[in-house]
Amino acid sequence: MNYQQALEFLDALVNYERKPRPRDRFKLDAIRRLLELAGNPQDRLKNVILIAGTKGKGSVAYMIEAGLRACGLKTGLFVSPHLLSVRERIQLQGSWINRAEFARLMTRFRPLVAKQPVSYFELLTAAAFDLFARRGLDYPVIEVGLGGRLDATNLSHPEISVITRIGYDHLKVLGNTLTKIAREKAGIMRPDRPVIVAPQMPEAKKELLAQAEKTGARTVPVEAHARYWDDTADLNGTAFSAFTELGAGRIRLRLLGRHQIENCLTALTTLGILARNDPRIRFEPVLQGLSELVIPGRCQLVEQNPPLLVDTCHNPESGQALARVLHDCFREKVILVYGSLRNKLVKRTLEPLAPYVDYAIAVAPESPRALAPAHLKAIFTRLKVPAETAPDIPTALARARELAIGRMPIVVAGSFYLAGAVLAHLEQVKPES
Repeated sequence: MNYQQALEFLDALVNYERKPRPRDRFKLDAIRRLLELAGNPQDRLKNVILIAGTKGKGSVAYMIEAGLRACGLKTGLFVSPHLLSVRERIQLQGSWINRAEFARLMTRFRPLVAKQPVSYFELLTAAAFDLFARRGLDYPVIEVGLGGRLDATNLSHPEISVITRIGYDHLKVLGNTLTKIAREKAGIMRPDRPVIVAPQMPEAKKELLAQAEKTGARTVPVEAHARYWDDTADLNGTAFSAFTELGAGRIRLRLLGRHQIENCLTALTTLGILARNDPRIRFEPVLQGLSELVIPGRCQLVEQNPPLLVDTCHNPESGQALARVLHDCFREKVILVYGSLRNKLVKRTLEPLAPYVDYAIAVAPESPRALAPAHLKAIFTRLKVPAETAPDIPTALARARELAIGRMPIVVAGSFYLAGAVLAHLEQVKPES
């Protein structure tokens, strides 16, 4: 298959990211069988780092990979969803796999999928396992797709597990309490292996500790292994002084937002635990790697005058984080372009943002699960934020620029699908898949 044929093959599979899957359909039988047909590549991976959580798991995955790569180690990164290209999901040494490699992977798996059908995400997971095993990586860094216990990535054998902050998201799949959600996330723990636990709300923390004891995993609370002080945050990035498991010093990030401090400390705690058995992991090169890191769609400043910020803010925790960024970075209120999927806690996500919004434009992300802009506008009205709807993303951006009159910041936030479409529009590229 060539690259376009590979994309068409993948896109023909059932994609539960765009079409929700009933809770009772979450099983690992199909992906397990596909991996068997492929020779169980997950069994050949060493030093797997598996990361679950509601808020920050993608950022932590990017940070851990950047730190390891800066130490001269061979890394792979598997993340989801993607913004511009499906190739973002499978990275080697900090770069997307190229089109030829992607086509080769799909060509390899097509006859196997004919024998054992799987979903879009399951095939990409298997393909990442296969590529990472063939390349003999020092550290594959793998972000869980959804939940943990029944996620395809959980068929890997993590040397260390990481659980970032847990909150309310995917309630119909994972459960409607923090206890239920934490129980699903805890499924990535392994007996006699460390699990790095970011700061948690009491209910989630209690369940994680209970599951760790039941599993026999060794909990490593970030709060007990890292502390920070003297933090600053503005449009130039985030800086803070810290004492961590890996080392102590002044840490500077290009990433915007104080919430990235917690993510960074979680990553540094993980790297510090790994460094106990791997002297190649050192504080100074890790800091250099972190200082250069840019993560697409995470409070990404894509234009300067006026400032245009793109963020994948789609749950209450990320709403609080983005509100703090607006407080720290802008003196004036912003024009907000927002789009969400259905079945999200939209009102709770927007509540912390409302005081910082001068005017909102509601638009539908490019997804069959998109929330109707009229419904979103009604939520803004209830929050006493003036709002209107736009028929499409180019119109929404043009209207935002008109309202900003060259001075007010513009913030695009909500679904990954919205962020990806906006970035593609601004960069004048066509999303690949």
